[in-house]
Amino acid sequence: MHNLDHQLRELQLIRCSLMPGEVFSFILPSEDASIWSSLLDALDSGVDGKIELPANDTSLCTATFSVKLPGSPVWFEVQVSEGPIQRSDVFVRGENVSHDRQEHWQSIISQSVAEVQDSEFPIYELLSLHLLPRLHEHNDSLRPLTSPGPPSETHTHHPEKFHAFLTSHHLVSATKRKLMKGWSSELHITGFAKVGYPGLIYAEGEKENVEEFVRNVKAMNWLALRIRFVEQVEPVCAQAADIGNEWVEVQKISEALELMRKRGRESCITKHGIGNSSSK
Repeated sequence: MHNLDHQLRELQLIRCSLMPGEVFSFILPSEDASIWSSLLDALDSGVDGKIELPANDTSLCTATFSVKLPGSPVWFEVQVSEGPIQRSDVFVRGENVSHDRQEHWQSIISQSVAEVQDSEFPIYELLSLHLLPRLHEHNDSLRPLTSPGPPSETHTHHPEKFHAFLTSHHLVSATKRKLMKGWSSELHITGFAKVGYPGLIYAEGEKENVEEFVRNVKAMNWLALRIRFVEQVEPVCAQAADIGNEWVEVQKISEALELMRKRGRESCITKHGIGNSSSK
């Protein structure tokens, strides 16, 4: 299949950039889904060089996948064609979706497809920068407003603590670094950016703030940005009080590992094959 390597790398970008709750799945017969999944898994495992293609007598069908949010009445299905992305490659699906609502989403898709035509990875940008953010907004608007609890409950509420780790091929741009510094201040995010090659980004803060920070980072133009995790985390131990409450930049992987070691979270980086865990 022509340009299969590029298709796989775009699917990898999509899978690796999903936010918590966003679910990717192939919509194919089980055998075909297994072939595509195996090819993607090989790419995820860091296999260098040319991707091993199926045997010549194995017909590789066009990849079709969905991205859903649990509980959402609307989701998207995308067909990965060999040529430029077309409006007909993207479908909006839903449960009990009215005709007007269907037309509304079709209009959004058409406009968004036109905006990503010149992108190297148009499907990735279509979903990551256009459709999924709009779907999150739509779902948020459907949630009933909740009134604050009694004063005693308000005072005992502790916001969820989250952290996120992202990697990219590189992080050099002064603009990106300045923006992340600003967002960290606005959102009360602590963490660091390891500049150069590769780029590493670690952020910690309240759940909503960390997720917004990650969305902001995703919206910038990157080469091979991967969201390694966005998850709940326990507050750092008392011995880690000297890590500070600021956003910092480091130049070396060893410096990033040292910052994580002080948090007691060195393995959060090393388990992704970055650096070596200190043995003590």
